[in-house]
Amino acid sequence: MSEEFGDAFHDEVQSTSGHSHDEHEPKLVYSSAVEFFADLLAQSYVREVNEGAAFVWCAEWYKHPEALIRMEAIWRAWEHLRLEPALGVSTWWLNHADPHMRVLMDKEGPFKKCAYDGHKPARAAGLAALPHTEPETGIFG
Repeated sequence: MSEEFGDAFHDEVQSTSGHSHDEHEPKLVYSSAVEFFADLLAQSYVREVNEGAAFVWCAEWYKHPEALIRMEAIWRAWEHLRLEPALGVSTWWLNHADPHMRVLMDKEGPFKKCAYDGHKPARAAGLAALPHTEPETGIFG
């Protein structure tokens, strides 16, 4: 699922910016947001989670669309900012990792209905996507 999102993201950036990857682009350290999370981020965030704790987490976080998109953003920001020698890693923590992780680990966040030992899909937990009505034709242009 992460690769699908990544491909869609790449295609959208390429089609809107007119730029494509070239030979000078640095090689990624991690092949996916899931690998990045397992190898680096999960090891960096040591917290007591769920039952009585201040933070919540779902071991199957990648099944939550919001979590997957946020993790993709955290990972891509890290891949870019790791190359900035002076403030890259600090910028990544302050402006990317911590804000996204605060939302993800919030008791009212996307894992609200998940237990530490099991994943509860949003629909089964009585949650649904935000309501949306298509705008009238011509309202934006």
